[in-house]
Amino acid sequence: MGIYVVAVGLVVRDGQRTWRFERALDDERKTVVFLDELTHAPRTMSLAELHRLVDSGRLSVDRGDSPSLLRTTGRPAALISTVEDLRPDVRAEIERRHRYLLYLRKLGITRGQRKRITQAIDRLAGKLPLQAAGKEALDPRPPSASAVMDWMRRSELSGGNLAALVHRSSIRISGPRANPRVREAAQDLIGDHYLQRKRPVLTETKLLIDRKLSALAQAGEVPHDEARISMSTVKRMVLAVPPFERDVARFGPAYAKNKWRYSLAGLRVTRPLERYEIDHTILDVVVIDDTSGMPLGRPTITLIVDSFSGYVAGFFISFWGAGLASALAALKVAIAPKHDVTADQGLGQPWLPYGIPMLIVADNGLEFHSPQFHAVAMHLGTDLEFCPTRQPWFKPVVERTLGTLNLYLPASGRVEKPRNNYLPLRADKTAAITFGALCRGILKAVVEILPFERNARTLCRPFEKFSEGMEGLLPPSLPTSTEELNLIVAQSDTATVNHEGVVKNYLRYHSDGLRDLQRATGAKFSTTIKLDPNDISKLYVRDPVSGAWLCVPSCRPEYTTGLSIVQHKAIRARVKGDLNQRNADEMLIRSKLELIDEWNTQHIRGRRLKPTQLRGLAQLTSGHVLGPKPERGLAGGDSQPRLITESELRPMPTDIPTFEPIALRRRDAR
Repeated sequence: MGIYVVAVGLVVRDGQRTWRFERALDDERKTVVFLDELTHAPRTMSLAELHRLVDSGRLSVDRGDSPSLLRTTGRPAALISTVEDLRPDVRAEIERRHRYLLYLRKLGITRGQRKRITQAIDRLAGKLPLQAAGKEALDPRPPSASAVMDWMRRSELSGGNLAALVHRSSIRISGPRANPRVREAAQDLIGDHYLQRKRPVLTETKLLIDRKLSALAQAGEVPHDEARISMSTVKRMVLAVPPFERDVARFGPAYAKNKWRYSLAGLRVTRPLERYEIDHTILDVVVIDDTSGMPLGRPTITLIVDSFSGYVAGFFISFWGAGLASALAALKVAIAPKHDVTADQGLGQPWLPYGIPMLIVADNGLEFHSPQFHAVAMHLGTDLEFCPTRQPWFKPVVERTLGTLNLYLPASGRVEKPRNNYLPLRADKTAAITFGALCRGILKAVVEILPFERNARTLCRPFEKFSEGMEGLLPPSLPTSTEELNLIVAQSDTATVNHEGVVKNYLRYHSDGLRDLQRATGAKFSTTIKLDPNDISKLYVRDPVSGAWLCVPSCRPEYTTGLSIVQHKAIRARVKGDLNQRNADEMLIRSKLELIDEWNTQHIRGRRLKPTQLRGLAQLTSGHVLGPKPERGLAGGDSQPRLITESELRPMPTDIPTFEPIALRRRDAR
């Protein structure tokens, strides 16, 4: 994934034609004009349409200086790699280099200014550059100016792709690691001795670790040749402890809170897109279904607000609850241009915010602290900052906006606050607002009401403050694709790939790319898959060899397009309930039993037939059995001749022999 800016120098490719950005028109649609590099033919489109075409892959960002007719069409790669798929040590090195590049970029230093780069690294004095979250740690090996310039060159040539910062030696196989018992002994002494308020030096802790390892070797718990650990390993184990926890253990909670979490000056925001705040909440209203009219419950809204102006940049409403998928969906709305959304809903005011923010402030929810959300921030090139524990006023703008937004909710179905000596009405009994009407109402409040409310302290309106602040800034950055972000937050599972592809949730997924992967790996193999719960029209299959991901579409696109996993399960449950009401299972079992009885009866009857009769019956077909019955003549005879008569099918009568009586004489009668 790369980053691009709609400014002079932007070149996009559509097939074999390349279009260079010419200018942007100051109209409501935010129209941008491109010129063909060969014919100078103009091509106009809205900013939202440009973002949608680049995100879908129909337009590719090309930074070449001149077009070439022999160049092949730029198509997106089939395999996708993310930072999440790398080893922890490689990911840590990428993050270290990325922090240096962000630090120099904020200082306005380019890759050719060697002297300024050297001075900036010297000012750090062996420490990693501070992130917005205040994460500070010692850098055991600060880079040289040449190394940083090489990182900047590789990052700029790749369009800001994080893969350009991967160390070339990361593919080498690492050597043997320390004995688990040795690491356990070292961790015990680091926690019992080094992480104490007396703040002993690390060399003293290293001596105690060596003495304990010597005792373990004499006791026979650890082999003598493995009863040792290097100073660098001990330092890495200390650095593995979160810096905030190290400060709490060695300096106390008051020092750590003041260093990491506490702020006395309030929000220091100077421009739009500098600081975005994100939060979830459950709306105080019960909505009903648009089709059936049944109560659905209270939905959850994820809101993103610009701290500088108080302008709502994006929101997402669902019944998924507070989670990673909701946060990513709201973030994608906040980044994308939104003129088409307001035009389709007939709103009279534009929705201004778009672009990648510089900083995202979130609370301490598990979804924000997850490695997936950190990987999303790294791919977008933005920083993360977390509120102190139980201090929601650290992000006051989004908290205030959520409270104000609840005031515009309808009275029907509103959840009332408990009061003394009062029984509130049940919200599900008074609910009368559909989910679609709620979404449209929230959109109208976000676009046409909240931006034009005057702040009581500053006497400024968010709409004017945001638009005036954007006039003095460069064009915002936009991602070339959001498929990597969808891959990061997708749900992981294990599945088997065979000749019919991948079967997940009773749906089959297959493609030509998966067929090629099978031919290179095996006809049947087990691997990891990822499925986006918001869109089950495709899933991602992990290549067992390279570790990259392959996007595989569904074999039933007419059903799965735009369908979520929750809707799919609800549809299956509804259909299954209808079948149960019609006693479909009982009818199927009764039909199976009747078929078994029919086979048994025909089997007994067929054994009684003679071979000659069987040969005659062999000429019959299913058309004779299942077709219409032949019409009989006037005399009652059949119109069609028969091969076997009914008398031949009857058992032949057997003649009973007669016997003459025999007279028996007695001997005395002579």
